[in-house]
Amino acid sequence: MPIPSPTPPTARSAAALAADTAARVARRDPQRLAAALTPTARLRALLPGGPVEAHGRENVAACLCAMFADFDSVEVVAASGEPVADRHLIHYRLLLRRPPVRWVCTQTAICRVVEDRLAVVDLLCSGFREIEDDDDVPAPSGARLVG
Repeated sequence: MPIPSPTPPTARSAAALAADTAARVARRDPQRLAAALTPTARLRALLPGGPVEAHGRENVAACLCAMFADFDSVEVVAASGEPVADRHLIHYRLLLRRPPVRWVCTQTAICRVVEDRLAVVDLLCSGFREIEDDDDVPAPSGARLVG
């Protein structure tokens, strides 16, 4: 059986991938997130607490969702993407709440996409930055919750 080739990125596909990925992460539903991953997906993430690696659709989805499990709500406030040669560069900002405290978190990833699913995700996370007022968070992007 031939190995599927990566889906070539375009500006539109990278932006859509960023919005879709951010919305799926914000929902914190591993099954919905897993639907956007290839069966052999790989995550390498550099988090403030140290590196994390996960292999396989279910493990990658669980790992990404677990990052935000302790929050009452996770909202996408911005998402963007662009092509970088044969990869997709995606970036999103999330607003996290566990009243009375709020945080902002950004994640940036270089992704390889195969047949419209994430196959490789190399991610850098800002960590959870506590915020005090709305000047620290831009207006919501209107990123659609999908999946």
